[in-house]
Amino acid sequence: MAAASDKDSSSDRQPHCLVSRGNSDIAGAVRGVETITTGLRWKRLREPITIVGELIAADREACWDLGATAPRAL
Repeated sequence: MAAASDKDSSSDRQPHCLVSRGNSDIAGAVRGVETITTGLRWKRLREPITIVGELIAADREACWDLGATAPRAL
């Protein structure tokens, strides 16, 4: 069986975005997702949206903007 890096995959360069929210440090979760998506050779559309603690208006706006713009990349 060939490794993913040996063959082109139908998921190569697929666009993705990440929104991560937690009550404390979420760096490990973000790092884990980035490791996986790098291995899959997915294309990140933008920096991850990271929210620690309570959701505020700026967080909602960032998520709304992501939802409004991400479909254009598909």
